Amino acid sequence: MTKSKIFLIILLSFTFGVSLYSFIKTPPVVIGGVLIFAVFLIVFRIIKKDRNLFSKIIFGFCVLAFGTGLWRAESVFTAGSGDKIYEHAVLIGKVAAEPDIRIDFSQYTLNIAESTVQKLKNNGKILVKTGLYPKYNYGDTLKISGNVEVPENFSDFDYRNYLAKDGIFWSIRYPKVDLLKESESRGFYSILFKVKNSFINQINEILPEPHSSFLAALLVGARRSLPESLTEAFIKTGTSHIVAISGYNISLIGVILFNTLGFLLVPRRFVFWVTAAIIILFSLMAGAGASVVRAAIMGLLLLISKREGRFYGMTNAIIFAGAAMLFFNPFLLRYDAGFELSFLATLGLVYLSPYFEILFMKLPNIFSFRSNLIATVSASLATLPVIIFSFGRFSAVSVPANVLILPAIPPTMLFGFLAGAISFISIKLGSFLGLIAWFLLSYQIWVISILSKI
Repeated sequence: MTKSKIFLIILLSFTFGVSLYSFIKTPPVVIGGVLIFAVFLIVFRIIKKDRNLFSKIIFGFCVLAFGTGLWRAESVFTAGSGDKIYEHAVLIGKVAAEPDIRIDFSQYTLNIAESTVQKLKNNGKILVKTGLYPKYNYGDTLKISGNVEVPENFSDFDYRNYLAKDGIFWSIRYPKVDLLKESESRGFYSILFKVKNSFINQINEILPEPHSSFLAALLVGARRSLPESLTEAFIKTGTSHIVAISGYNISLIGVILFNTLGFLLVPRRFVFWVTAAIIILFSLMAGAGASVVRAAIMGLLLLISKREGRFYGMTNAIIFAGAAMLFFNPFLLRYDAGFELSFLATLGLVYLSPYFEILFMKLPNIFSFRSNLIATVSASLATLPVIIFSFGRFSAVSVPANVLILPAIPPTMLFGFLAGAISFISIKLGSFLGLIAWFLLSYQIWVISILSKI
């Protein structure tokens, strides 16, 4: 058995352990028993030195990885358990994420530094719902006074565990808020969010709505500003992934950067480091969601393998990315549909595409028609079970919508980014390039609007 296969089996064992606990809460005594049994297997086989020693030791490590998955999931799932309401609680914390500004309210995620309730301090984060004004920024230190409670689930949505995947186990609605200290605006994320917001403002300067919101969502994941009608049209046509900063978007950025830097005769070793750094920064600006992180990890693995001249094992890369994310956050497996869809879509592209390439080989590939059709059908078929289970519906026009839209995405992102960047220097020049982006965006909006009515 090759080293890569051994590595794959151990990763799958760990993932299975996390998966089992996510759906069946395994008692701690069982988890301890599995871990002890795994250690016993490994040590006993080494001492005994019997036949097939190597394969039996591997089995022991698989059991150990399985037990580690159970233990890791149990330690995270039980950290935020409880349903008690703490009245008249007072806490102090910093805004730890980009503010979530809606139409009629705002939400802030706070890292708790001090609290009159010790359990809140131990859990780290709380979601604060307030009015639109006054507005607070990332890094601001706030004093919050009010009733703290466990987030309530909706009738058909497990909102409590949806927040738990981000380490948020408590919420407080419309409390008294006092600003203790403004952000110094020198931190890494503060600078990053300022650059992001400045870029969005420039896009708003050179493009009308809904084109500006569409482009902002496409480039930096700013989806909340999208009009409700357009968002619903994306859902109906199965094209929401286009503005979700998925692996497709990350790959596009990587390819555009790699080719551009190579065209400018930048040394290959610098091309790697610049591309890797921008992929990481882009992922952070886009919110570092499950699909973004998965795409970034796989993109970096691909860059490293190319630099080292080694074979890029797609299966191992997919499973490694998933296992690494689940180790840090076991909630993702069950409570983040984006995580599930991202991996299933990737697996579909890897393992189903070859069959559809044979089936569709006689179709023309003008404007990447055949390639986009193969990719769309492969990803749609792989994600179909989760889509039906999680959302209760599947778009019948998803395939034609994606085939018609996908070819326009790369030039839209390229000209949209150039227009936004150049507008910092010259609004007129940025607006000129923005005309090309406007035309491409108009085409996509038209296609989505027409097909959403079917």
